[in-house]
Amino acid sequence: AKTEPNYFEDLRRYLKLSTIQVKIIDRAGAPIGVVEEAQSQIEQRKHERRRGQTSAPQFEAVWCVFDVENPHHNHTFDQSVQVAEQNKFQLAVSNPSFEYWYILHFDPTTRPFADGREAKSYLQRHIPDYNEAMPVFNILVGLTPSAIQNAKMVLVNQHQDEQRFPNPSTEVHLLVEELIKMSPSGRAHYG
Repeated sequence: AKTEPNYFEDLRRYLKLSTIQVKIIDRAGAPIGVVEEAQSQIEQRKHERRRGQTSAPQFEAVWCVFDVENPHHNHTFDQSVQVAEQNKFQLAVSNPSFEYWYILHFDPTTRPFADGREAKSYLQRHIPDYNEAMPVFNILVGLTPSAIQNAKMVLVNQHQDEQRFPNPSTEVHLLVEELIKMSPSGRAHYG
């Protein structure tokens, strides 16, 4: 509930992307909740525009960020992916947890994790006092290019086994790269 929103809100501010909206969904609980909330936000914006209640444009892109342990044993996860793809939402899925994205800032490990708790424990090798509420963006920001490269390398190596979201993997780098491209200061800093 805190890890992903805190990271992306800090990244948005760092890249000076005032028009980017980070929506925190506390009640989601499962990936399908995130996807359904995205659908709801789009419908609400359409409704408000029709009624003249907002001049805000339609969303250019919608990203659903979530983590999942054992996606191949979770039928609601499959439904979430299918609904997201039908709606042309972008996905940034981490298996087993978002903390794997953090780990990739330091270490390109491809060792599977039993669950999110084990990934968090592994992350403490690099950030000893890590907890989900801890502000880690300032620790990670300078290592973002390494994390992007590591995430790409892991996915290339992992896709040989034909699983879409293998353990471990993350697609968070795809969203981070998009945000960097949208930001003049991001392109200058990371370009």
